Amino acid sequence: MDAAFREARALEAAGEQAAARDAYIAILATDPTHLGALTNLGTLLTYSGYKRAGRLAYAQAVTAHPRDLRARTNLAAALLDADERDEAIAQYDAALEIDPHSVDAHQGLALLHARAGAWERARAHARVGFSDHPVRRAPARGGARRTPLLLLVSALGGNVDTERILDVDRFACDVLVAEFYEPSMAVAAYPLIFNAIGDAERCAEALVRAQQFVERRRERTINAPAAILASTRVGNAARLGKIPGLRVPRTLEVERANVAATPLVFPFLLRSPGYHTGEHFLRIDDADALPAALAELPGETLLAIEFLDTRRSDGAFEKYRVLIVGERLFPVHLARSQQWKVHYFSSQQEDDRAERAFLTDMNGAIGARAVATLERVRAALGIDYGGIDFALDADGNVVLFEANATMNLFDPGADAAAERRAAFAAVRSAVTALLDAYASDRA
Repeated sequence: MDAAFREARALEAAGEQAAARDAYIAILATDPTHLGALTNLGTLLTYSGYKRAGRLAYAQAVTAHPRDLRARTNLAAALLDADERDEAIAQYDAALEIDPHSVDAHQGLALLHARAGAWERARAHARVGFSDHPVRRAPARGGARRTPLLLLVSALGGNVDTERILDVDRFACDVLVAEFYEPSMAVAAYPLIFNAIGDAERCAEALVRAQQFVERRRERTINAPAAILASTRVGNAARLGKIPGLRVPRTLEVERANVAATPLVFPFLLRSPGYHTGEHFLRIDDADALPAALAELPGETLLAIEFLDTRRSDGAFEKYRVLIVGERLFPVHLARSQQWKVHYFSSQQEDDRAERAFLTDMNGAIGARAVATLERVRAALGIDYGGIDFALDADGNVVLFEANATMNLFDPGADAAAERRAAFAAVRSAVTALLDAYASDRA
């Protein structure tokens, strides 16, 4: 077993991920409780995109070795990533019973309690977990040497989904949680900093801390925190509304008690700030619908948004998405729905010819005038990575839905149309090129 485990580790160190996986599985076929094989297999699977399988390997390690600290913290981290908060807290608490000073356990609990709004508990754990170890290190991987990056993230979520856009075989991403950063903390130099805090409404405190951090640094920074702070929905409505060819819905920040007095006419949209993918986002058709909507939406401050009807002649609503990488725009999807709230994962597209046309020839699909408008939006945002969701009205104007850094890039899967796979690959390649250029100071 020792010799087989050494060979499996050597394969992984050489970048032979598939062979290493098979070698770990062969060990476990003989000894299902082998701690090293379970741990390494779990990490290999997790960082190869098979997170559920990795979590199962970690769980088996805990079952077989309940007093092993690494087994507990690995499983807890996987549960934290899956947003299974109660289970993650239980595993981190068990880790602290093994070692009350476990940095990994205190860091994880700080994140979990921050997301739950229990800031006193979060800061107590952060003082132990982050004071002397402010950076969470990327797990080691075999193969060629990777470029180290420092990701700035928020404990509250609202972060760029870097897992979809960053090549983990090219970049080793260490993490600094901005809310817990203090100027006294010693953080080593990096070739590049990527500010992955994307939600200006949910993560304002984290962005302020991130700005304080980067002001003290000499590295290049992707997505300057100040630019992200300016990308709130209210802020975007004010500054982007002056762009020719762009229609931006009027957007107001209102106290819950004052929603009925909003000057917007019915129907209008009401949403809780800091949420995405249609969560806590409603259309208010008349005054009678307000009480039920207010009972459903969380938060004392809400966003009232003008409803711009963008239905096509066939009654369908459309939503285009382009992603920003550096100074370029990349078309990534077109969603259609009979409902006003359009999301790609729930869109109703029996015929995807329009999407394929958009992905292969954006100028031809939406017109050079609309593309020029989107370029002006990109320039006004001033971010290195982000996205724009929009529709087109009957006159060819761009109707803005959202523009910020939190846009997801969905992996189309192996069975998707070639155009979608090519669009996904184009964004990832562009991100890699941008990071390489910034890291080597060629940008």
